[in-house]
Amino acid sequence: MSLNLTDAPSDRPRPPTCVVVAAGEGRRLSSMGLDRPKPLTRLLGLSLAERTVAACMTAGVRHFVVVLGHRSQEVRVHFERVAARRGCSVEFVVAPDWQLGNGASALAARTRVPAGPFLVVMADHLVNPSLVERVLAEPPRPGDVCLAVDRDRGALFDPEDATKVALEGDRVTRIGKDVRWWQAADVGVMLCTRELFAGLERAAEHGRYEISDGLEVLAEQRRLRAVQVTGEHWIDVDTPAAYRYARRRLLSSLTKGGHDGFVSAYLNRRVSVRLSARLAERSVTPNQITVASFFVALAGAGLLALGHYPVGVLGALLVQLSSITDGCDGEIARLKHLDTPHGAWLDTILDRYADLAVVFAVTFAHASAVGGIRPWIGGFVAATGFLLASYVTKEFELRHSREYPNDVLNRLRRRDLRLFGIFCGALVAHEFAAMVALGVLSHLCAVGILLRGWRRREPVSYRAA
Repeated sequence: MSLNLTDAPSDRPRPPTCVVVAAGEGRRLSSMGLDRPKPLTRLLGLSLAERTVAACMTAGVRHFVVVLGHRSQEVRVHFERVAARRGCSVEFVVAPDWQLGNGASALAARTRVPAGPFLVVMADHLVNPSLVERVLAEPPRPGDVCLAVDRDRGALFDPEDATKVALEGDRVTRIGKDVRWWQAADVGVMLCTRELFAGLERAAEHGRYEISDGLEVLAEQRRLRAVQVTGEHWIDVDTPAAYRYARRRLLSSLTKGGHDGFVSAYLNRRVSVRLSARLAERSVTPNQITVASFFVALAGAGLLALGHYPVGVLGALLVQLSSITDGCDGEIARLKHLDTPHGAWLDTILDRYADLAVVFAVTFAHASAVGGIRPWIGGFVAATGFLLASYVTKEFELRHSREYPNDVLNRLRRRDLRLFGIFCGALVAHEFAAMVALGVLSHLCAVGILLRGWRRREPVSYRAA
């Protein structure tokens, strides 16, 4: 949980306005039996409309112009609620001729956008915030329109239904559903000047009312430039099959970008993603999951402290369950665009308290059984190893301004392995030995990461006085 939707990136200008085309009826998607306008279709806890707004906000957008049409009042109320939750501003315009096509809908926004560049997005297109950021990083020249395109034809969900784009360098020469020779697909995100409306008006004069018709006019005038976003995730959620595919893609993305430990990658994540898919449909927040996971770990530690085998196994099972649910808070935050620094901070601190509680509980139970100071020395080794392992890569990133690679040391020092190891140890009545062994392993990983960071140290430069 690392991004705050209220904190926009500061290394580039923020677009003042984003036009969201949300006027369509969505007849093909309505075959799923959902009695609601297409932008209000819910996908893993959020409507398509809110996902569009949240993605753009993460990229820095704060002001939206929503074009309404089908069941306009219902859609308007929903966007007003989204704006209140997300902390953005929104205004509305009703497209009188929305039934003609999305170009006629977009044309209704011409009196609501500024003279400078503005975004245009479709309310039924799911896009990554990073995709929007790539488009914003390449503003159009005066009189041009920038269109996001994807060159990876093999990654398209439905190539036959895609809006196809023919290119010469970075210039679009043809665009439409029926383009025969094409190199890319239209993603549905544009960074525009007011020339867009001129193209839409010219197309409408010839009875053509789709946005792609207006873009075709601009392509003929060499005013349509392609922005490559190949590799970014996006999909036009236009059919039940596309809806199901989008759901699978969202769930499959719930990893740490290849930064999971061994246990998380092969066990915990497989359970937590399924659990998160159900939690996403509830009103539970990531912070509530973080706190609940913490108390589950405390309950497990309390049972481990009793020192009785059957009870200890139950306690270890609760500790492992807390490790699994600890992944759900981040998954829900990513699914619902609720990543915040406060949430990440809370998760980190409560994890450390939970780790110490488990170490103290296992040490206390073993000391009560065998007596002497050795159990407490072993507990000290485990506690310090767990704490150092938790912070060594964060310090590496802070000092070297780069992430530590997810090598074997990084994966072995992670919390998922420590808690799973204690759980396995409890199953054979040797949770204390497992804990100490994992503590020693954590120290070795911390030292290994320190040595690797030492070899990467920057040379010292001296300047004359």
